[in-house]
Amino acid sequence: MQGVLLDLDGTLIDSRRDLAAATNRLLAELELSPLPLEQICSFVGNGARTLVRRSLDAADPERRVDRAAPVLRNFLTHYEAVMLDTTKPFPGVVDGLGRLRSAGLALAVVTNKPIGPTSRILAALGLTRWFGAVLGGDSLATKKPDPAMLFAASDQLGVDIAGCVMVGDSDVDMAAAGAAGVPGIWCSYGGLHPDRPPRWDRVADSFTDVVDACLSP
Repeated sequence: MQGVLLDLDGTLIDSRRDLAAATNRLLAELELSPLPLEQICSFVGNGARTLVRRSLDAADPERRVDRAAPVLRNFLTHYEAVMLDTTKPFPGVVDGLGRLRSAGLALAVVTNKPIGPTSRILAALGLTRWFGAVLGGDSLATKKPDPAMLFAASDQLGVDIAGCVMVGDSDVDMAAAGAAGVPGIWCSYGGLHPDRPPRWDRVADSFTDVVDACLSP
C-alpha cells in the first residue's frame, strides 16, 4: 500500500443537509416544490450538473423549466452560500487521516464535486494539509467512473497506481476502482448511497474501519 484515494461527500464529510438546502433553494427560485432530503441525496455522486438535472427531472417531470447553463451556475451560487452551514467531517476522519499519513501513506481527494467548493470545504474544515493531491469533477476532461482521475491522482502523489486503494460511498467510486485495477473500499456510513454497489472489495462501517483496512497486512 502506497496511496489512499478518497472520495469527499459521504466518505470524508457529511454534506447532505447543505447539498439539499442548495438544491431546494434553486427549486424555490424556479418556483418548483422542494424535494425531500433522502431523494436529493440519492442524486449525489456524479457531479453538480447531474445533481441539478436529476433534481429538476424529479421536481419538474413535465420539463416546464429551462435546463440551460445558468441553472447550474445558480445552483453553485446557492451552494457556495450554504456549503459550510452544517457540513463537517465524519467521526474519526481527522484522527484517521493522521494515522494514515503517520504510516507513510500518500493521500488524495478524488471527487466529482467541482474543484472550487471542494478546495474551500477542505480548507475551512482544516483537512487540506493531509492531502498531496486534490482533484475535482472539473479538474480533467472526464470524471469518475472513468479511471483517469485515479491515475492522475497517483501521478501527482508520485506513487504507483497498483499500490493504491480507492475509498468511496457510491457505485461510481467502486466502478472507478475496478476500471483502474485497484481495490475499492465501500463506505456504508455516508448516508448518500445506502445500497451496496455491485462491485467492492471491503466494506467500512466507519472511517476507523477505512483506516484499519488500509493499514492491515
